Amino acid sequence: MSIEVELKFLLPISHGIASADAAVAVGADPQPIAVFNQLCSQLGTSWQAQSHQRLLNAYFDTADSWFRRQDSGLRTRQKNQQFEQTIKLAGQSHGAAHIRPEYNLPCAGVFPDLTAFPAEIWPVGTDVSQLQLQLVELFRTDFARQTYLVTLNQSTFELVCDIGVVSAAGQHEAIAEIELELQSGTLADMLQLAQQLLQTAPLLLGVQSKAERGYRLAQANLLKPQQFEVTLSASASLRGFLVNQILQRNALMSADSLELYWQQWQRALLAQQHPLAAQMQNAITSSQRQLWLLAFTASLIDPA
Repeated sequence: MSIEVELKFLLPISHGIASADAAVAVGADPQPIAVFNQLCSQLGTSWQAQSHQRLLNAYFDTADSWFRRQDSGLRTRQKNQQFEQTIKLAGQSHGAAHIRPEYNLPCAGVFPDLTAFPAEIWPVGTDVSQLQLQLVELFRTDFARQTYLVTLNQSTFELVCDIGVVSAAGQHEAIAEIELELQSGTLADMLQLAQQLLQTAPLLLGVQSKAERGYRLAQANLLKPQQFEVTLSASASLRGFLVNQILQRNALMSADSLELYWQQWQRALLAQQHPLAAQMQNAITSSQRQLWLLAFTASLIDPA
């Protein structure tokens, strides 16, 4: 088992990806790759290009969404003609930050073998053999991945750029994102590197995993505009803004509507005398707001 600690960022995208083949072809959309390469060259850190690969991913669940109900995910991945199966268990999710246990094992083909995973990961009473028989493929996320290994202070990170497509039920959504994953070291260094990323390139903090996007597409349950309510938890308020930010980025929400949510959230935090409320008032530009959202995300992460 390993613990995945990850931050997600959204790159500028070119709209109108029509097919999976077009989306994952090398160089299909050069704008995000160019932004990523420029970003890496400008980071004040030690970095090294690792690989450029095409990753083909299939996600599985049962007809009654057993894995989804457990807040878990089941995936197989083909990379370099080899297959790997992964189960990600429930963890913490605060805006762009995801912290969760995961198990990675080799497998013979695209269909997973649940009996290969450790018995202790299953809830008490789970009939793994029966669960295996109920598995169906729900969606795919196929993308080209460019990987850098980055060192900051005494910490090491994997920094990747994924360009491709989520496909489900004959529908497609573009993938154009950066993931920053802690390999070894401290969360503080990870947040420092994330600040550098946001100060260097026109990135937005992400909130959806590829799996969440696939489930939504498969179930025709697409993102909807979020309304701010003073009764929302801090984490829910953050997620609401990040969801609306995605909609505005994809031309599905007006800038005025996004600004309204921001102002309502700001007034609520001022009334609560939140420690970050004053900094929120001063966050005017898009870059400043992303940095503030990162600081707010950091304030929600359980250091344990």
